[in-house]
Amino acid sequence: MLMGHALRQTFFLERLVRTNARGEHEYAEPELHACRYEGATKRLVTADGSERVSESIMWCRVEVKAEDRVYPPGTSPDDYNAGREPLRCSPRHALSGAVDHYEVYL
Repeated sequence: MLMGHALRQTFFLERLVRTNARGEHEYAEPELHACRYEGATKRLVTADGSERVSESIMWCRVEVKAEDRVYPPGTSPDDYNAGREPLRCSPRHALSGAVDHYEVYL
């Protein structure tokens, strides 16, 4: 892994399990993963095609989906308001062609 040496922080990831008829989301138990995280303001196009501004970028080995909930380093799943829905998650490939890591924009 090209970025493996740089993943010295951790974040919690809650995967979407289901959405009920009222539009309320139910998430799985939080999973702890390694990452590299930094503030970085950037304009980007989200998965639904809208234009948004991200406040930070996170590099990790685990794929994060738009409907998941991310708790950046320094935050806790105990504080629901600290969780964020990713604006975009882009796979990055190694020279071999395999996925090396993911860039997650929050």
